[in-house]
Amino acid sequence: MSKPHRSISICLPTCDRPDLLQEAIASCTSQTEPPDEIVIGDDSKADDTQKLITRLQPVTRIPLNYQRNWPRRGQSANINSVYQRATSSHLILLHDDDLLMPNAVQDLLSCWDQYPDLTAAFGKQYVISHDGHIDLASSEILNRDYLRTQEREGVQPRPWEVGLLRQLPNNGFMVTKEAACAILWRPAEEVGYGGEFDFGLRLSLAYRKFYFVNRYVSKYRKTLGASISSSNKDDAALQGYRIVKSVKLPAEAVHLAPEVLARLAPLAMMQAIRHGHHREAWGIYLSSNHSWRKRLSAGGLRRLLLLLLSQARVVESWCLGRIALT
Repeated sequence: MSKPHRSISICLPTCDRPDLLQEAIASCTSQTEPPDEIVIGDDSKADDTQKLITRLQPVTRIPLNYQRNWPRRGQSANINSVYQRATSSHLILLHDDDLLMPNAVQDLLSCWDQYPDLTAAFGKQYVISHDGHIDLASSEILNRDYLRTQEREGVQPRPWEVGLLRQLPNNGFMVTKEAACAILWRPAEEVGYGGEFDFGLRLSLAYRKFYFVNRYVSKYRKTLGASISSSNKDDAALQGYRIVKSVKLPAEAVHLAPEVLARLAPLAMMQAIRHGHHREAWGIYLSSNHSWRKRLSAGGLRRLLLLLLSQARVVESWCLGRIALT
């Protein structure tokens, strides 16, 4: 019996990184099982990316389904747009600074041969430096921390863990278009920089069948100067903390929430301080999710000092403003 045809679109949102985008596209076109198309959503300010695609389209054997966004959409809307424009039954999300391993499409798609009713399949990620060198030690830690290990291979018995414990990678996974377009990314106005976590969690709560392949299928790049985690605008941990506190979890998953909140609490508190959310920072610091052991640790005391100093600066600024008005 012949296998059912499942078409593949690689969805590639991009913004002002044409050199890295060219590498990402090359990783898509060198697949052992070629995708049917590469869908590119371009949020760039400059024209360099559009010029790159114009050069590549006549010589690339995989169709490049390209769209320049004007006005710019922002990350969430750009990803939703490439999902919706894709013409295939199955999608792979790939950020413009990351890469697919040559076996990615073949390994992920093969999961549907065993389980035709899967929603998503995912594998392991290599961590690479900005110039593309693999960091094996960091790669092992990343995959272990997010439960992408040999003993977890196969259909995941507790689907909610795929999103709640962040087993689902930030990209490089394969998902049915039906599911991706049913969930979509929520706008930054609702979830800030927590869109990846929010999408994965809602996907894992809405669907039941996810497969982990114990093979490396993508490369996650630590991009110089462009990482959200190093940006003053970053609030991914804080948004994740808020999402977990507000989401309705199935009864079987409720016991995991304190573990996830405890993991997020230190960084969430720092981000709350950075954004001037002092009351929320105090709430995190004094919550059961931020234990006395953490409060009295060197890191906990440093966070407390930063919170006090930040509040003091706000009070000082307010006082100076009042003086200036008198």
